[in-house]
Amino acid sequence: MLTNNTTKTYKISANLIPVDEEIIKVYMQGAVYAFCNTNKGEAFSVRILFGGDNRDWSGTPMQKIYDYYIKNGKSYDDAAENAAVDAGRLLKAVLERDSREFEIVGKDTGTLYKLA
Repeated sequence: MLTNNTTKTYKISANLIPVDEEIIKVYMQGAVYAFCNTNKGEAFSVRILFGGDNRDWSGTPMQKIYDYYIKNGKSYDDAAENAAVDAGRLLKAVLERDSREFEIVGKDTGTLYKLA
């Protein structure tokens, strides 16, 4: 759960089938658990978990988000930007339903979260 959340959680713009969206959320939750276990006390964001050296989503469930935008005529850059926004929305939803307590601790290119 997010303890200090004051903003609305939005649905993603990519039109994915519900099972694909759920698989992505499970994948993201695994990434959050792994990050929190190996980086105790550190903040994370979508960029930290799924950007930078981890920005190649091929072979992961998250690729479906990017593929949706490419199939709908977006350029590489626009598809990547839209996919990143959707990933941020999904990450927030994952943290809201998690039994552990997370808090919003700032911003980088997106919201920074931390295990409370």
